[in-house]
Amino acid sequence: MTAVILRLRDRLLGFFDGAEGADAELAADPLLDVVHQYPEEAAWFIKVVMFFGSISGVIISIPCGVFLTMYWAPCGQCNRPLRYWILVHCILQLLQAPVRLVFFLRLCHVQSLNNNIQECVRQLTHSMAWRTSKVVSIITYGWFILGIVWLLNSTYCKPCPGLYRLSLAVIFAAVARLLMTLIVFYHSFPPRFQGQGLPPKPRGANQELIDSMPLIVYSQEMRGEETSCAVCLSDFDRDAVLRRLPCGHSFHRGCIDKWLKRNKVCPLCLQDIEVTGSPLSRPSKKAI
Repeated sequence: MTAVILRLRDRLLGFFDGAEGADAELAADPLLDVVHQYPEEAAWFIKVVMFFGSISGVIISIPCGVFLTMYWAPCGQCNRPLRYWILVHCILQLLQAPVRLVFFLRLCHVQSLNNNIQECVRQLTHSMAWRTSKVVSIITYGWFILGIVWLLNSTYCKPCPGLYRLSLAVIFAAVARLLMTLIVFYHSFPPRFQGQGLPPKPRGANQELIDSMPLIVYSQEMRGEETSCAVCLSDFDRDAVLRRLPCGHSFHRGCIDKWLKRNKVCPLCLQDIEVTGSPLSRPSKKAI
């Protein structure tokens, strides 16, 4: 019995974990580009959207389920099958709720440990759960449009007058959630949408600042240090040239230099490299 439970747990975890290696990189999700350039803002945006998306789907489905249970037969006499539309719409929302909730909880856990947000998003966006959720989202969009068409062509249904109002409320709730997502998006990424004719505040570091970060040579004798680059996700080779940031994290020189030119924060802990007070050196490393 224990072995069966463990196998089920492993399969469930595998459903929410992306595959390692080149195959996963070939199917890069556009969300990764946003996280790569704006890690802090993207993490906050994703958490808010995923949390309210999962909660709202459940909250909307409960009263709809109660209504359909009580008035399923009378609603069948209406000229449009809105009862089936509401039922399928609620099922689609409930199917996406677990993925959204897991995404929210994992991001919260990663941020609490100051781990790599980009790697967390990469694993989730390359998982079977994420791909399934995207397919369900496309189906939900098509079904939503069909519901609007049915609602516009429906007439007053005397046996079940509440069906029209409930369908209208479900549509308004979906539109309100879309508007909330847009508001959160604009609030999360304000520099891109100020519209005041002023250039956005530079987010990348200049070459002089990047060159001021010390270079070190990696050796296998190092213990208790990073063993892989969090930017390219590759292990450090012996005698590889690394650049260490003020926070103490090290990365391949070429990888982190390109990163810092676009975003002057550490990919792991998101600390600004211009923040003073962090140690720039550690023992047991050979500086260049």
